[in-house]
Amino acid sequence: MKKILTLLLLLISLSNLSAQDSTEVKYLVNNPKVSISGFGGILSETSILDHGLSESVGAGGALTITDYFFIGGYGLSLTSNNYISDLIIPQAPPLDSTFMGKKLRTSFSHAGIWVGGILFPKKRVHVGISTRIGWGSVHLEKADVAYVNNANYLLDYTNNKVFVVTPQVELEVNITSWLKVNLGVGYRYVSGISFDRFKSYDFNTPQITFGLYFGGFASKDNDEEETPTTDPDSE
Repeated sequence: MKKILTLLLLLISLSNLSAQDSTEVKYLVNNPKVSISGFGGILSETSILDHGLSESVGAGGALTITDYFFIGGYGLSLTSNNYISDLIIPQAPPLDSTFMGKKLRTSFSHAGIWVGGILFPKKRVHVGISTRIGWGSVHLEKADVAYVNNANYLLDYTNNKVFVVTPQVELEVNITSWLKVNLGVGYRYVSGISFDRFKSYDFNTPQITFGLYFGGFASKDNDEEETPTTDPDSE
């Protein structure tokens, strides 16, 4: 008799465990669906430099997490001709005295981390925020040499290692499911400028960026659920 009761209790216990296993477990916070995609494209940055307009061009790319956040990298380099003249060359080798009185071209480039967030990313027109955090250099180059060879004429004593932070707000438009354009307005902070002639350039300045990005940007503006129509003949 005791063995029978023990067996019945064991069967009841097993059935309760089976019922518990088939019950959906509830959590305080549901695990969100995480999706990862990416994008990349070209960037341009327009700002004021030495009391004139300057233009930098580069590229960037990032991984997008759940369509709302992204993290990646970027690189920008000054392409406009911002000159400096009548520079006094120190009498110290190996600097070439032929630089004295010549127009010298400003070189400014930086690259680093790019992070941001997007609001309503599936809307055709949406807004976002981002920040570029980078490291680079500012120096002078000989202006009358082809751009690709200018590195050979870098004036070492004008070379400043800089740290650049550029936060901005953005407006984006999804052109197609794989292409979007981006317009950003922000402020560029540059630290590390020590060469006296560069201090008047005022690298800390408002800036406007334009981006053309390729990736997955499908719009859901028209993806509303269609209301089923009732066929009058079926009534």
